[in-house]
Amino acid sequence: MGVIVAAWAVSAGTVMPAAADTDPRGYLTKMKAQEMWKVADGTGVTVAVIDSGVKDVPGLEGRVLPGVSFMEPPFEEPDHSYPPHEDFVGHGTTMTAAIVGDGSAGGPQGLAPGAKVLPIRTSIGTPMAFAVGGEMAKGLRYAADHGAKIVNLSLGVWEGPDMKLVRPAVEYAQSKGVLVFAAMGNEAEEAHNLINPITALPGVIGVGAVDDNGAPMGFSSYGPDTDLSSIGNTVVRRCTNNTGWCVGDGGTSYATALASASAALVWSAHPDWTANQVTRVLIETAGAPLDGSKRTDNIGYGVARPRKVLLDHEGNPGAPDIDPLAKPAPVKAPAPSAAPTAAAPRQAESADTESGKIPWKWPALGAVAALSVGLGITVLVKRRRR
Repeated sequence: MGVIVAAWAVSAGTVMPAAADTDPRGYLTKMKAQEMWKVADGTGVTVAVIDSGVKDVPGLEGRVLPGVSFMEPPFEEPDHSYPPHEDFVGHGTTMTAAIVGDGSAGGPQGLAPGAKVLPIRTSIGTPMAFAVGGEMAKGLRYAADHGAKIVNLSLGVWEGPDMKLVRPAVEYAQSKGVLVFAAMGNEAEEAHNLINPITALPGVIGVGAVDDNGAPMGFSSYGPDTDLSSIGNTVVRRCTNNTGWCVGDGGTSYATALASASAALVWSAHPDWTANQVTRVLIETAGAPLDGSKRTDNIGYGVARPRKVLLDHEGNPGAPDIDPLAKPAPVKAPAPSAAPTAAAPRQAESADTESGKIPWKWPALGAVAALSVGLGITVLVKRRRR
């Protein structure tokens, strides 16, 4: 079973120069991070980063909890262990730094530097990645049971056996009040716009990538389950093999980390809010699509702007127990009447209902599935959170 890795976009990145012509951390200035941190910096919020682990690099001291590793050992070394504070590929380290880093030693300044990251290591980025679905499911449950308020999934799985494990684990985490963010994927330009199926689960916030001007990145997978967006173009990230800091596209992975950090800032300022309320204000205050739409499949309801909540006091948290992403339940057609005179009106009501159906359905990705080792059928309509 293959694994969608909502990781880097298309470029491999370049080594961080001593003096860059442009600041790849400039999004923090646009987001008014310094002003926001005077109100809330993420203190009191734990973000679980289920990923490739985290390397203990400068800039993360005191910001990362011990964590856990669910990484499966190779068959020939069943007793080999993989600590959560190791990272072969640097992906999890980058996501962690984007959320809580202090900006030293060339690394990113995290958007929520007062938060804590709970690293949960999986086999992503290794030959053992076939086990990621089960590892992710364990990680979701562990995060929910160990104080995480937010789970960051900058990775994905195929629809099928993996999702049968992940879906109930997401529901379990949500039953504990956890807010789950998942990357849409970086496949818009290749492989027929494959979408991470986790983003279609009830209550999960699907995150797309935009550039500094808020325009959707060409690689960012898109669809009805895109809910929010954030920066995914030029950022500071770990170089190949986790050897240092480079500059390159962050993809929907980095965008997801910034969305998770945005939620951490809001929750830090309003610790009594629920996951539904944090979601609602993020959606209400997002930088809406430029064409005037309420939402689009490319960037969802818009670019996450926590400053509108923290500095401008915008956004109505609303009801604590109502999922703002839930679609209205379909209206049941009335039972057929035995009276002959009622037949014509019933048919007219049925026709009206048919014309008002939600326009997206469950597309069968037959050709894609054949090429992609079992992507299968993806649910593209968010359902009500259980």
